[in-house]
Amino acid sequence: MSAETLSFTVRCWYDPKLDSTRLQVLRVDDAEEVHLANSSFLVRVTADPHGLVERCLIRHVATGREAYVQGGPGLSSFVKECLLGNERAEPTDLSSKA
Repeated sequence: MSAETLSFTVRCWYDPKLDSTRLQVLRVDDAEEVHLANSSFLVRVTADPHGLVERCLIRHVATGREAYVQGGPGLSSFVKECLLGNERAEPTDLSSKA
């Protein structure tokens, strides 16, 4: 079984003409622009008292799916399904989540 690596460059900038922040995502391997699915995300960063990042969580608002950025088996499918919109993401039971 071979590992699949997805690498992106994310560029954000403020556009004063539109009074909005713009975002561009490019694939690292071929510099092709990536068109993300229309989505909203909650990003939660938890730091210890010394300011070191311990956890970074991304939650897809529409489905409640979550992934920790530092890794884990669900991160690749989260990026493909929720960010890129390659497959339909299934809702998650949020009753036990804070």
